[in-house]
Amino acid sequence: MTMIKKKKFEIKIDRSRDDLLTDFGKAMLKDRYLLKGEDYQDLFARVSSYYADSQEHADAMYKYMSKLWFMPATPVLSNGGTNRGLPISCFLNETKDSLEGIVDLWNENIWLASRGGGIGSYWGNVRSINELVRGNGKTSGIVPFLKVQDSMTLAISQGSLRRGSSAVYLPMDHPEITEFIDLRRPTGGDVNRRALNIHHGVVIPDAFMEAVENNEEWKLISPHTKKVIESVSARELWSKLLTTRIETGEPYLLFIDSVNNNIPEHHKKLGLKVKTSNLCAEITLPTGVDHLGNQRTAVCCLSSLNVEYYQEWKDDAEFIPNIMRFLDNVLEDFIESAPESMSRAVYSAKRERSVGLGIMGFHSFLQSQNVPIESVMSKVWNKKIFEHIEEAANASSVMLAEERGACLDAAEVGAKERFSNKTSIAPTASISIICGNSSPGIEPYAANSFTQKTLSGSFTVTNKHLVKLLQDKGFNNEQVWSSISTHEGSVQHLNFLTDHEKDVFKTAYEIDQNWLIELAAERTPYISQSQSLNIFIPGNVSKQYLHDIHFKAWKKKIKSLYYARSTSIQRADKVSHTVVQAQEMIDLEKKNNNEPSKLAKSALPPERIENNYDECLSCQ
Repeated sequence: MTMIKKKKFEIKIDRSRDDLLTDFGKAMLKDRYLLKGEDYQDLFARVSSYYADSQEHADAMYKYMSKLWFMPATPVLSNGGTNRGLPISCFLNETKDSLEGIVDLWNENIWLASRGGGIGSYWGNVRSINELVRGNGKTSGIVPFLKVQDSMTLAISQGSLRRGSSAVYLPMDHPEITEFIDLRRPTGGDVNRRALNIHHGVVIPDAFMEAVENNEEWKLISPHTKKVIESVSARELWSKLLTTRIETGEPYLLFIDSVNNNIPEHHKKLGLKVKTSNLCAEITLPTGVDHLGNQRTAVCCLSSLNVEYYQEWKDDAEFIPNIMRFLDNVLEDFIESAPESMSRAVYSAKRERSVGLGIMGFHSFLQSQNVPIESVMSKVWNKKIFEHIEEAANASSVMLAEERGACLDAAEVGAKERFSNKTSIAPTASISIICGNSSPGIEPYAANSFTQKTLSGSFTVTNKHLVKLLQDKGFNNEQVWSSISTHEGSVQHLNFLTDHEKDVFKTAYEIDQNWLIELAAERTPYISQSQSLNIFIPGNVSKQYLHDIHFKAWKKKIKSLYYARSTSIQRADKVSHTVVQAQEMIDLEKKNNNEPSKLAKSALPPERIENNYDECLSCQ
C-alpha cells in the first residue's frame, strides 16, 4: 500500500493554477502520477514539501511547479514523499569479461529494473564470438547474453508506470559490431540472435570517423587479447549503421572522444573515463572499476526547466539555485533510501553527485517570440538561454559545496563542486505534456495538431501558439484545423499565412536538420553531459543528406545522437537503394558547410506511419 510520508512543510495551495494545465496534461497526471485522493496541486505540494530545506524553499518549489516553470522527472513526481519507489531511476553500468561478471550485471539489472530503473549497460569488455574460454572452449559471443537481457527486460515491471527498460552499448571496434548493429532488426537473420525489447547504441571514437573520411580499413579488435580479429571497410560499416538507423531509428550514436574531452576536470585528474550512455543518450558518466578499485554504477538525478516561460523566470535570481538545492535533496534521499542491492549506484552517487538539469519548451519559446527555428535569432536565443542556465548551475554547485561540502570526487583533488555534472538535456516527452504541452526537450514539434490516446481517452492536441495566431487572423475554425490534420500537422499549404509565419510553425520533418545540428553544437559547451538529440528524416531522404547530417554532428563535436525519427518505409529492402550504399558514398573529403544548408523540398508520402520510438520515463 502506498503511504505518503510526513510533510516537512505546509504549503498554501492555489487551486486556480489548475487552469494552466491542459486536459491532456490532467489526464497524464491522473493516469500516471496522482495518488489516491490526490489532486493536481496536491501532487506539486507533496513533492515540493518533501524535498525542501525550509518553508521558503518549499513555497518557491511549489510556485515553480504549479506555474509550470519547472518539472521534476517522472520518478520524483511519482515517488517523491511516498514509500512506493525511489526518486531516481536512471542508471549506467558495465559488465566484466567473465561469466561471473555477466551474471553479476544481470543480477544488478534485475534489482534496478524491479525498482523502476532504466538502465544503460556497456558490453564492450566481453570477448567476441569463437574466442577461447579457459583454453578449451569457445565463446558464443555477446548476442546470446543480450538475448537473455532482452527477456529480463520483458519480465521485470517498472512499478505501475511501464515495463522495464534497458539499452546496451558496444564500441565500433568490437568484433561483433556488424551483428550488433542489426540487433533490433525484426526481419532477416536468426531470430535467436535478435533482441527486440532492448535498445542499443554504438560507441564511436574519432579514429573511426577519420577512417570513414579517408576511406580506410577499420580494425575489429578482441577486448580480451587486444589482437586484430578482422579488418573491414570503415565506409561499409558506416553505411550499414546509417541504413539501420533510417530503417529502425537506432542504434544511438555516442561520440566518445567528444564526451571524454569534456568531462569534469576533477574526473580527468582522477583518471576516470566515460564508456557508455543511458536509455536516452544524454547521460555520460563513468562506470566500472574506478581509481580506488571500486565498481561504479552511475546514477543521475534529472529534472527540467520549461524555457517556454523563460521570460517569466529569467530574472529570478533564486530560481535555478533553489532547483539545484532541490535536486541535491532528491539525490540524498536516494542515497539514504536505496537498498543494499543498489550499493554500487549509491557509491557512485556519493562520490560524484551528478545531476542533470535540463530543459523543455525550446521550440515553444521560439514560436511564442515569432522566431523560426531556421533563423539567426533562434541561434541568439539558444546561446543566451543555455549560457544563463550554465552560469547559474555552476554558481549553485559552488555555493552548495561551501554549505554542505564538495562531492567526494571533487574533494579528493581540492575542487569546490557539490555536483560533478550539473546539466543534461532529456527528452521530457511526459513532463512536457504536463507543462501545458510545451515542446519536448530541445526538439521541434512533430506536428501542429495530433491525436493522443491515454487511459482516460483520446485527446486532440493543438499548438497553442498557432491557435493564437489563427485567432488573430480570424481563421481559428474547425475547417482549418481539419485541413492541418489532413496535411499531417503542417501549415505550409495555408495560403493566408505569410512565409514567415509558415517558417515559425514548420514541423520537425519540414525543418532542415542542419539547423538542429547547428543549434545542438552551439549549446554543447554549456551542457555538462549530453543532449537527447533526435533527427527527423523523411522516407525519401537522399543518401548525401543523411550522411551529411550525421557526419556534421561528429565534426561539430556533438556528443551523442538519439533516434533517427524516420518516415516508416513499408519494405526494409526498399531503403537499401534509397539511403546509403557503400559504392555510392559521396566524397567525404570535401569541406563540410559551416552554416546550415537549405533543405531540398521533397514531398512526404501521403500515408506516414511512425516507428514506435520508446522513451524512458526515468528521463521524462
